[in-house]
Amino acid sequence: MSGYDVTQLGALNTWQDFAGERSTGKHFVDKELSTQYLGMSANGIQPGEQAFGWHTHSQHEEVYVFLTGRGQMGLDDDVIDVQPGTVVRVGQDVWRIWRALPDSPEPLRWLCIRSGGDTLAGIGHDGGRDSERPLPW
Repeated sequence: MSGYDVTQLGALNTWQDFAGERSTGKHFVDKELSTQYLGMSANGIQPGEQAFGWHTHSQHEEVYVFLTGRGQMGLDDDVIDVQPGTVVRVGQDVWRIWRALPDSPEPLRWLCIRSGGDTLAGIGHDGGRDSERPLPW
């Protein structure tokens, strides 16, 4: 067994075509790599699209690295604008949601890198959803 893994995400313009576990446009890269302490997803949504709903993590900390497009993130009671070069750290127990602005010149694409106080396998699924929480925009 090697000490490294390699996978291909494809071109940025194909990311919104990913079909993930919860929504179109999400690809859990860590399911293809033998990571222990961190995870990563590659994400892409078209202008005017948004996340499936608010979510939070009790143990994972996440870093969002925005690569293309223009959008917004809801973080608890705040809304911030995101664009290429925006990096957002989101701590445990912070509610989050995102959207691509309807007038974004291209799809919103980003990497989400997550880590926690244990191995990913040890933490397991620690997410929570609130489909009744109103959207911030």
